[in-house]
Amino acid sequence: MKLLSALKAPFLHNGKVDKLLLAIFLVINLLVFINSVLHNPEMGYDAEDHLAYIQVLPYRFPNDQDTREFFSPPLPYILPSFVDKACLALKQDRTAPKTLDDCRKAAGKFDQFINLAMSIGITFLFIKIAETIRPGNRFLKISALALLGMMTVYYKTFSQVRGEPYVAFFTIWAIFLIAKIINRREKAIWKDSLGLGLILGLLGLSRQWGFMLFPAVVALVALVWIFDTKNGWRFTKTIGISFVIAFLVCGWFYLRLYVKYGTLFAFNRSTSDFSVSNQPFTFFRNTGLKDWLLFKVPTRSTAGPLHKNFENQFVPTFYSEMWGDYWGYFVFIRDKSYMAVNGVGNQAEITPYLGRVNAVAVYPSLIFLGGVLIGAYSIVKLFGKRPEESSRNLFYTFLFLFEILSFLMYFYFLLSYPDYIRGSTIKATYMIHALLVLPLLGAEFLERVREIKYQVYVICMVLLGLAFLYNLPAMITRYRMFF
Repeated sequence: MKLLSALKAPFLHNGKVDKLLLAIFLVINLLVFINSVLHNPEMGYDAEDHLAYIQVLPYRFPNDQDTREFFSPPLPYILPSFVDKACLALKQDRTAPKTLDDCRKAAGKFDQFINLAMSIGITFLFIKIAETIRPGNRFLKISALALLGMMTVYYKTFSQVRGEPYVAFFTIWAIFLIAKIINRREKAIWKDSLGLGLILGLLGLSRQWGFMLFPAVVALVALVWIFDTKNGWRFTKTIGISFVIAFLVCGWFYLRLYVKYGTLFAFNRSTSDFSVSNQPFTFFRNTGLKDWLLFKVPTRSTAGPLHKNFENQFVPTFYSEMWGDYWGYFVFIRDKSYMAVNGVGNQAEITPYLGRVNAVAVYPSLIFLGGVLIGAYSIVKLFGKRPEESSRNLFYTFLFLFEILSFLMYFYFLLSYPDYIRGSTIKATYMIHALLVLPLLGAEFLERVREIKYQVYVICMVLLGLAFLYNLPAMITRYRMFF
């Protein structure tokens, strides 16, 4: 009963279940469920390598001969690997190519349902974070979930077999714990350190992108020392112990990489010395707004001299990946096996629609921009003298710094491992953990709008609902395994 009450509590408002909040929660996870059922687990960024990792575990770690994902931490692959081995144990001819392929698909499908469980966790934690920041405020919860539900990249990422859903889940869990620690920093206890340390450790075991959260946490410690000196030492001790615990949980894997490959952060391609000149000027400059191409042809290049769209151009590619399917792993079908059966892909049909999706997505993007500005302004508000707002401003400053520092580190990666021709490392999925901060910041922006003029807030939410309905087909996979 206690567990049931705890699960129900975040959905309550004035003692009753908030039906609108529950409906948004269910719609988001229903879409993730539909994609988990339909999407072919062999379709995704480097899907073959991620599935190969699953096939090597649990008996040993893969090496660079087994899979190009040999450098990735093992957590996302462990449970699916047991499904793979159980499937093989039930087969008579365990080495036949068809048996291996069938079991690999079964393991991949199992992993997609793990992604569904993590999506449920993320949406639940979103509500808990909103309750922590503004207790009793149903509108912040509704706005945060509604903005999350708008993000096509969320559904696309959680349909794939890879580590980023784990990174997103543990990042949001860590952010929730940090929000709680900020609120009670004057009486933080060892349980706070233990819980945060464990989650940060699991984050490190999910994928290297997870380490992008750590610098923002260090920056948060510095902010507490500057703006709340009396609690500086207590807060530092809480975070410091959590970092030690995180190292004990995940450090062994990176020490293994160092011993085997000579670096803590091994990768499957050689690095260039970091330099801005590693990328051409078009990488930074081009926006896709010339001739409104961003809203006309937001899909990748196809064979032949035509339709070479946004190749190695960051802004239009990333934006099209965030709201649509630039690379063609979700609704823009360009897979050779599909085309062999159907005769042709669907680029001519889907590209104009994805262009319109990009145009409609300008609206939630502006709300996200407003949220980022709220986060930046929270730094200024920290200088204020209103203690009831200090924790909230500290939290939103932390989110803002996390967002900025994450993208700076991502740019460091793009400049260190450039793909001069295609820009294949420009994928919004890689940054899903940082992108999930935008709905939290955007919800605070909408809350400020609501406080000024409730009717305007209602109009904003209605427009958001209409935008969701128009973009909905872009959120459901076309790479269907069964139908």
